[in-house]
Amino acid sequence: MRKYILLAPFLLAGCATTPQDCDLHAQDPSFITKLNCATSGGYRQKVDEKEQQVLQSQRENKLAKQDLANTQSRELASSQQLENEQAKLTAVRSDLAQTLNRLQSSKVQNKQRQQEIRKLQELQQQSQKANSDSEIAVIEKKIADAKKRIQALEQANTLH
Repeated sequence: MRKYILLAPFLLAGCATTPQDCDLHAQDPSFITKLNCATSGGYRQKVDEKEQQVLQSQRENKLAKQDLANTQSRELASSQQLENEQAKLTAVRSDLAQTLNRLQSSKVQNKQRQQEIRKLQELQQQSQKANSDSEIAVIEKKIADAKKRIQALEQANTLH
């Protein structure tokens, strides 16, 4: 009986292990600590914690990859939209230049013609500063209105 009383503190000390004591990479644990970790499930608990960390890291990695794919997709869409706006702006500028050239070479020689030329030159300057679809649309509308006025001037000139 005396032997058991002497062994009791050692056995109780072995039962008092914490999860940190069951770390496989920790300093060289005692035999009793190893035994207690093995029987109490401390080692299994550490393995489960590490597996959970790996699974969490994998989930975070998957989310990061999805975020990257979404960002790349938005970047591609923005790039495509910018290309479309630039092409539209180039077409507007070309149309404006053609209209201005036609008006300057026209037979209409009067004050209204000079006003239209000035308006078209102002539109050319505005088109250089256009950055958005809405600004391009406004310039397109002004060009269409100017074309109508120029056509009316040319028709009026041919009637006289």
